[in-house]
Amino acid sequence: MLNKLKALNIKCEFEPFFNPIPSLEHFSSGNFVCFEPIKETSDRLLEALENRKFYKIGLYGKRGSGKTKLVKAVAEKARYLRVFAAVLFITVSQNPNVKQIQDEIADFLDLKFDKNTEVGRARELYLTLESTDRPILVILDDVWENLDLEELGIPCNSNRCKVLLTTHCKQEFALMNCQEEIPLCPLSIEEAWTLFKKHSGIDDESSTDLLNVAYEVAIECQGLPGTIKDVGSSLRSKPIEEWKTSLDGLRHSMSQYDIFISFRGKDTRDSFTGFLYDALCREGFKTFMDDEGLKGGDEISSSLIKAIEASRISVIVFSKKIAHSSWCLDELVTILKCKKMKNQQILPIFYKIEPSDVRHQKNSYERGMAKQVKRFGNDFEKLQIWRSALLEVASLSGITYKTGYEYKLVQTIVERVKSQI
Repeated sequence: MLNKLKALNIKCEFEPFFNPIPSLEHFSSGNFVCFEPIKETSDRLLEALENRKFYKIGLYGKRGSGKTKLVKAVAEKARYLRVFAAVLFITVSQNPNVKQIQDEIADFLDLKFDKNTEVGRARELYLTLESTDRPILVILDDVWENLDLEELGIPCNSNRCKVLLTTHCKQEFALMNCQEEIPLCPLSIEEAWTLFKKHSGIDDESSTDLLNVAYEVAIECQGLPGTIKDVGSSLRSKPIEEWKTSLDGLRHSMSQYDIFISFRGKDTRDSFTGFLYDALCREGFKTFMDDEGLKGGDEISSSLIKAIEASRISVIVFSKKIAHSSWCLDELVTILKCKKMKNQQILPIFYKIEPSDVRHQKNSYERGMAKQVKRFGNDFEKLQIWRSALLEVASLSGITYKTGYEYKLVQTIVERVKSQI
């Protein structure tokens, strides 16, 4: 019998002592569909967790992409495969509380602190994790900013302890020196539609009008499983009017950027506008900072137009020589189109100039438009569109700055943006 088993095994007709590894869905609680992007990411995550050279691994993806559910499932699978004896999951979020994180780790390790200072507690945690006789995976979920893991008490180069971080912004990992940075990509349109139908109850028997609206709603969810599930479930069995209202709301809320900053690079890139961009990003706003130094040619690029269209509010920094730049004037026209067609908001900042100079093209704006007349004198229509755009935007409610502390101006703009978004 043994010889027969060996012969069959050599022929690969069956594997007598093989137990298949359960799929990722087996390790996840609740509804979990392992579409292709999720499967690819989970395979990369598991491979990185098994790699002894990697101690710090990062997973990044948009909100609603399913990062939290995925890392929990992959961690359970890694534990099943005995890569780790234990998994510790900690939610960090926007304002990390160092002592709270340390307390959660200590509870997990059954550790009672002898000292109550952050440094003393970190030292005790570090020594305990370093000396553990079982491999541990520490998951820090939803990291918003650079965390010094050793200050928390987490070893970063130990075979006994690995760290898996998740964030929506890849840039955070550059500061934390992750050895592997793995993206979680959105679902394809077909996958998104399949998942959306599952949660919304839409099927081929639904009316054509409802199917069309539902399909548009599914696309506006941008391939994010969490968003698809929430939106689909909320619209189940609802009348088509509510579907249309939800579609309008999604088009507004799912903008790629919160803020588009339009400015003339030579005037304020390295000073005021740079400080403003940094402040807005620190507040958590997805901000696109247009940089004239990256431009070429005489026409505004399609990528720049898309960035404007994908934003919820445009902040326009009117400095002395905006009118000297045909790029800036074209941006202004595009921003106004988005205001009219997509109800996009505009916040003009009059930086060391009078709004009336922009509105009526006086002083430096008169000289700037004179320069454009020399370049585009034969294109009267273009020149008139630019003049009308300057007049219209300068008539909107904005913020005027002449002298004083610029950091106060930045704070005022940030507060104004908060109230408008």
